[in-house]
Amino acid sequence: MLKQRIITAIVLGAAIVWAIFKLPNHLLALVFGGITLLGAWEWAGLIGLSHFLWRIIYVVFVVALMALTWVFAGPHQVHIILLVAGLWWASVVILLSVYESKWLQTAWLQRMLGFSGFVVLVPSWLALTSIHRQGPIMLMFLLVLVWITDIAAYFVGKRFGKTKLAPKLSPGKSREGLWGALMASILLAIVGVRLFDLDMNVWVYFGCLCLLTALISVVGDLYESLLKRRAGVKDSGRILPGHGGILDRIDSLTAAAPGFVLGLYWLV
Repeated sequence: MLKQRIITAIVLGAAIVWAIFKLPNHLLALVFGGITLLGAWEWAGLIGLSHFLWRIIYVVFVVALMALTWVFAGPHQVHIILLVAGLWWASVVILLSVYESKWLQTAWLQRMLGFSGFVVLVPSWLALTSIHRQGPIMLMFLLVLVWITDIAAYFVGKRFGKTKLAPKLSPGKSREGLWGALMASILLAIVGVRLFDLDMNVWVYFGCLCLLTALISVVGDLYESLLKRRAGVKDSGRILPGHGGILDRIDSLTAAAPGFVLGLYWLV
């Protein structure tokens, strides 16, 4: 299983890197849009829209929101959308900190999970396309930051994990793995400071931004775990060999991207 995961990750990673550096922004937006729509299809299934027509309607609604933001959202509107997404993820932190298993059967949770698909998927797509306009290197740094923290959390947790991070949501995650992810983000922030030749007066800010991005990426992972637990499934889909579905691969990024890009607004 691990070998299959690695092969799939290498193939997907190579394809994404090529697209980031070779495609113009509008074509990359289409690529990321296609990935987002596959995620929307899986999201619709996880919230109980089992009928083909209802899942199509859900996906079409996401398409409409993406098209509206692409056509009408200027820099100021993009800033507001990302700010709303950031506030949403801040509220998710509070939600997950007080989570109880008995909530799984409640109607309000079902409605929230259904609506939040739009808040999760569309702003993350917008964030990725926006940061690509600033330069492929910055987008690549964000992806590496999310990938590295995810890998560090997995292997540190597997080797040293003893204390469960969120046993009611994701029993496999540990606090030790979280600390490994945060340490990895700090090390990568140091690399980023040199890579982007940042002024000394923003070093601490950039390091804190990378640290918070790593932290919120874990929240994105846990939120998808809540979604899957509500649906009673292990994976969001089966499209990726060894990895499950699209949402299983982008869950951390959907949370990390809006906050990171929002933080860059204040950096520049």
